[in-house]
Amino acid sequence: MRHRVILAQAVIGVLATSVALTAPAAAQPAAGAVHAGVVQARSCANLGVTIPLNPEQAGRARAVLPEGFALAALPTMLVETSTCEGASVNDTEIGSFHLSEAALSVEPPRAVSSPRLGEVMAENIYMLSQLDTNTVLSEYKSGLGYRSEVTDIALDLGAPDAIGRRASASAGGTIAPTTATAQLTPSLLPDAVRVPNPGIVYKLWTRDSQGRYVVTTNANMTINRPAAGVGTVTVAAGTTAHRILGSDTATGVAFSGQAERFVNDTFVFPAG
Repeated sequence: MRHRVILAQAVIGVLATSVALTAPAAAQPAAGAVHAGVVQARSCANLGVTIPLNPEQAGRARAVLPEGFALAALPTMLVETSTCEGASVNDTEIGSFHLSEAALSVEPPRAVSSPRLGEVMAENIYMLSQLDTNTVLSEYKSGLGYRSEVTDIALDLGAPDAIGRRASASAGGTIAPTTATAQLTPSLLPDAVRVPNPGIVYKLWTRDSQGRYVVTTNANMTINRPAAGVGTVTVAAGTTAHRILGSDTATGVAFSGQAERFVNDTFVFPAG
């Protein structure tokens, strides 16, 4: 049952809905929180694997979460790699870059909404790591309290229209080195079709060195080239992900897609 729920979430995440014509109006973001920065990325593509956690893994995941965070009722670990042709980081332009993230599904510790997109469905995740190939982006995240480092990251999405399509990703470094392989469906929409996001917002949480909640609302404005499948993630011994999974490898639902523009707004809540 858990696998079916996760598969449904993955397909929703990459496909959204073909009947949505406009996104809902954006809401007020977060009462009492400070808007700490914004990253606007363009021409992005990704490969993610959502891994369902069994009761033993969920117990180890709870032990990793800082005080104030609660694991989601259907706990999962997400390992995702993305590439973008460029971005602005608080109005500083950077070139093409890759990023790799590992996260746990959680209940939101505070109420927050994206100022860019009206919310119909939210995915709240606690960030175990955020790895980057760009120094400006990594230092921005580290300064907010996210665990980040600059390292080598690779992404190969395979042939989008191929039957038996295979994709792969890898990330180095010391915080969360991973590899991922996936067998995906061909793209579920033609390349020319752009679907407006109907209101799916990712919320990326952490706590900084002062104990403050930090959250980044991630809004992708359009979706195209969605695909889903099965993926396997390999994690390095001694890392947080390995400690949670209890093994070198884990299998889950894979997904991929493209977006013309992402807008990530970060908010910091007062301590206490």
